[in-house]
Amino acid sequence: MMMQKLLNIIYLIVLVVCVCLIIRVFNAQPASVPAVTTSNANGTTTFEVPRIEVSASETKKFAADKFEMGFSLEIRGKDKEAVSKRLAERRSVIFENVKQLDIPQSDVEQNSIDIRKEWTYRNNKRELVGYVATQNFVITVNRKIDAAALVQALSSEADVEIHRTSAQLKDVDGVQSKVIKAVGEKAKAKAKDYAEGVGAKLGRVLQINGEGGGVYYRPMRLRANGLMMAKSVMMDGAAEAAPDESAIADSVEVSASVRVVFELK
Repeated sequence: MMMQKLLNIIYLIVLVVCVCLIIRVFNAQPASVPAVTTSNANGTTTFEVPRIEVSASETKKFAADKFEMGFSLEIRGKDKEAVSKRLAERRSVIFENVKQLDIPQSDVEQNSIDIRKEWTYRNNKRELVGYVATQNFVITVNRKIDAAALVQALSSEADVEIHRTSAQLKDVDGVQSKVIKAVGEKAKAKAKDYAEGVGAKLGRVLQINGEGGGVYYRPMRLRANGLMMAKSVMMDGAAEAAPDESAIADSVEVSASVRVVFELK
């Protein structure tokens, strides 16, 4: 009889220990978010996966490794052939400066010569004034110092117009890839913080949308600055001034935005 009572007490203790262990294991498991059921108008039931939607954006600056400059020649005169000949002579000045800076001619793009007539009206009668010949150039260099030197050299030429220069990137796709991956990690970290705040975990990605961004080039108009540099060089007794690199943009902004929908578990 005493033996039977002892065995019952032992069984009871074992049972209590097992129940306590089960409760402890259950409480240690992370909370899961149940799926929500909704009834449609046609009577069917849809299971909606618990989800969280976040947006993120990222902007990074990268050092420019390519510089693109725009120039133009403009010659005026009364004789068409003389204007065209003068333009050809002045074009050689641009290529001579390019050669002195060791810039390959393959990095110089030029469009066709444009010659147009100039007219005036006197006593309700149109009269030909002369001709205007123009030609545009785009010159690309790899170093900012070369861009500044070319601007300085050509700014002293009276019939050369300096339109703009822009800092650019050679490997645009590679740089954009870095920023896109960075913004994706930022969105994931934000969603994880929200999920942990309500005792849940992130599951699979349900939807992802890129929401803009891209490469932002900063064109700079250098005509006024270039003319000031030229004047400083031409001052009586003045030594040749060093190219003003501060007038050239040296970085490119790359941005990306994303909207991601994660499953909650």
